[in-house]
Amino acid sequence: MNFIHRTSLLLGVDFKMKTLKIDGIKVRVQIWDTAGQERYQTITKQYYRRAQGIILVYDITSSRSFQHIVKWASDVDEFAPDKVQRILVGNKADEEQKRKVPKEQGNKLAKTYGMEFFETSACTNCNINESFTRLTELVLQAHKKEMDAFQGSTDKYLDMTYQEGEQDNNANSQKACAHVSMMAKLLTWGQLNLLQSKYPHRLVVLGFPCNQFGYQENCSNGEILNSLKYVRPGDGYQPGFTVFEKCDVNGTNTHSVFAYLKDKLPYPDDDPHTLIQDPKFLIWSPISRTDISWNFEKFLVVARGEPFLNGYSKKIETINIEPDIQRLLRLTKT
Repeated sequence: MNFIHRTSLLLGVDFKMKTLKIDGIKVRVQIWDTAGQERYQTITKQYYRRAQGIILVYDITSSRSFQHIVKWASDVDEFAPDKVQRILVGNKADEEQKRKVPKEQGNKLAKTYGMEFFETSACTNCNINESFTRLTELVLQAHKKEMDAFQGSTDKYLDMTYQEGEQDNNANSQKACAHVSMMAKLLTWGQLNLLQSKYPHRLVVLGFPCNQFGYQENCSNGEILNSLKYVRPGDGYQPGFTVFEKCDVNGTNTHSVFAYLKDKLPYPDDDPHTLIQDPKFLIWSPISRTDISWNFEKFLVVARGEPFLNGYSKKIETINIEPDIQRLLRLTKT
């Protein structure tokens, strides 16, 4: 196996899936590799909120990298759930001649925060499997009550589309018809929840509130969830997917995610010519033909950040991109 010494960072976050077998239980792990640079902290903090396990990594050849662990550990305490499990990892153990952080120092810091400690090498694959396996074991132990409740069904808990073995096609067709009937009655917000719940292991829905379209998102970050619950769409709605902090998707302060997506996809394939027609709604500057035109413009993106097909305008019902989601999951099935 060749080790890639230089990798490119696209969006500040990389994503992988891995299936581990722990004590006879198949565990499918979603691994979010978040960047350590200061400019990505707004992004990475969002991933703490739903994390069950976190690996804090420093470079043993960099004292500065080690010092930053205290800041990351503080962020985890502030933003992550109470049951989150953590381990500390010192990477680049193969570069002993360049070591700046003694192993004893890493072990001492880990004990201070109640974490287990590993030194690893991504280059030689030293302790990589061991560290991920141990973190997964800790997560399972922390959620033992929930696991006991599902004992006997865990191995069968896969996305319906990808269940192995014989399937009753007629029964599945009836279920699909029931889903379609239900989907037609759902608003866009409900459709987002439905897609996330229908493909929980391989699809991750990310929402980015924005106030650049008719000033429809004029709440503060702390008020957005209450607005969704009580105002629009209301009726006690709670998003079943990750919602980021409010950001700009057009103009000078465009979020890096949307700057990247607009560079890759100049405009939605289904609506290549429409920009906002009413000048009073063009509240950002500079204005570009590639700008997002309104709320609920959608992008389907593969794990490393590359867009799959072209974007989808507000005219496309969210649920109507499901066939493309299924196609992408088939193409990337592992």
